[in-house]
Amino acid sequence: MHAVSSSEPPELLEARPEARAFKIEDLMQQIRAGRLRIPSFQRRLAWDRNDARKLVDSLYRGYPVGTLLFWESEAQAERLQWGEWRLEAPYLPNALLVVDGQQRLVSLARILLTSDEDGDDFTLLFDLDKCSFHAPSPTLHVEADPGRWLPLNRILDSERLFAWLFDHAGSRERREQALLLGKRLREYDIPAYVVRSGSEATLREIFGRLNSSGKRLSDAEVFDALNGARAGQSKASLKALVTTLAASTEFGCIDEDLLYRLVRVVQGMDVIVGGTAEPLRLAPQTAPDVFARTEALADRVIRFVRLDAGIAHHDLLPYRLPLVTLGKFFLHHPQPRPRSRELLARWLWRGALDGSHTGNTVATRSALDRIDPHDEEGSVQRLLGMVARQPVPGPSTGERFNFRHATAKLMSLALLDLEPRDLRTGEPIDIGYWLDRRGDETTGAAADPPFAQILRSAAAAPDALRSVANRLVHPGSAGLKALLIRTTDADVLASHAITAQAHAALLAGDDAGFLRARAERLALHLPPFFARHARWEASDRPSLASLCVPEDDDEEAP
Repeated sequence: MHAVSSSEPPELLEARPEARAFKIEDLMQQIRAGRLRIPSFQRRLAWDRNDARKLVDSLYRGYPVGTLLFWESEAQAERLQWGEWRLEAPYLPNALLVVDGQQRLVSLARILLTSDEDGDDFTLLFDLDKCSFHAPSPTLHVEADPGRWLPLNRILDSERLFAWLFDHAGSRERREQALLLGKRLREYDIPAYVVRSGSEATLREIFGRLNSSGKRLSDAEVFDALNGARAGQSKASLKALVTTLAASTEFGCIDEDLLYRLVRVVQGMDVIVGGTAEPLRLAPQTAPDVFARTEALADRVIRFVRLDAGIAHHDLLPYRLPLVTLGKFFLHHPQPRPRSRELLARWLWRGALDGSHTGNTVATRSALDRIDPHDEEGSVQRLLGMVARQPVPGPSTGERFNFRHATAKLMSLALLDLEPRDLRTGEPIDIGYWLDRRGDETTGAAADPPFAQILRSAAAAPDALRSVANRLVHPGSAGLKALLIRTTDADVLASHAITAQAHAALLAGDDAGFLRARAERLALHLPPFFARHARWEASDRPSLASLCVPEDDDEEAP
């Protein structure tokens, strides 16, 4: 094991942290100057606009909002982005890296620094009549009384605030409230510590201890905080590994917490850890090797899931934790026999169909314990013993389709088995491409996966509208019904489980008849599809080679 021993005492700080207070306007000026930086070991923004609204309300009312912790260190020139606010920051020998306070500072920057043109999601307005903070909304009717709603991105600069008041001349009471708000926010003092230390390990120790209370980071985020390198020095982090694997395997982005568990597998450590467990620290000299081994192990697991089990993308996995079990298996048996791979694929599908892979702690630990580093085929047989051996009913066409649930992912895999084609071009649909675009804000793609509703009318029964019969594997959700009506190619329609009877019902305006006919077609497709992967009727015996006893073994030992 190459983890750094947690018994080693952390070193003393050479100088005590400087305790001081920063006014809000000073903090925003430091951000504008590029001096405040978010180090690479910090997590993604976890707050939403409501969290940010509560923060600003607390500042306005004079409530305490916690302490900040900065690390004074050099920072390379880089492009900074705080929400929609961007800056080309220069090299600085004395930048302040935010160790604790990222959520608060990023939220304030998005509220106070962004312009109207930026259109940041954290934009807030102050109701000068009721002294309350609100997100822009049609229900506020801002246009009807613009002098009532003060945008918070006007208050940092007194000149901008006065210009807004000049353009929106209102009552004396409103002007006084606006000036009071600006003064209370700009001059609010937030206590902070500034740590000056040449040891990044010491800062990571402080960071890890700060995470022991309050809104905790995930295990993966703590791991990256303690082991990932600072920006510009290395790409060794779980976040970087996610990107690398997505590019090399076309499997989409694996969750960082799964990769963290694979790191623990590589290290020979317990994968199931409690909330009080010590975070995993890697020795600097062995960390690159651990990341490389984890990447290679994840690659083997992903290629097995894609090629042997036929699941082309991470987002289509009914359950995720079997990847960790497979990780332990492939760590000890990197080149398993073809028979073992075949049986492992059955294990993966059967556990998804009977719910054995739901991911509770007991079941996961039991699966991991059944893998013997010295017994490949015995390990496979023990895993098969955890899932159903006899056929179990798979998802039915009458169940509600919710892509977050395992049953919907299983039905999605069945839809993809028909090799759906684009209704406009007739070309095969690249599901991986559309799943990767899902939720990508830079492309403007919809957040929903490409399993769109065909009908939205209440003319059909509500249960039928929510079923898989009303889902189509197709990019874009607008106008699908019209597209289907215009489609005349029988092969293209068949690739979506739409029979001539179903299409005729659609043309006739019989929505209920269309859904009923399509459900009947899918009811004929789903059971054979699941049976083909689960192989219920086939023997689960190990390979013939493992059953053969070498002749030498029959002889008496000398």
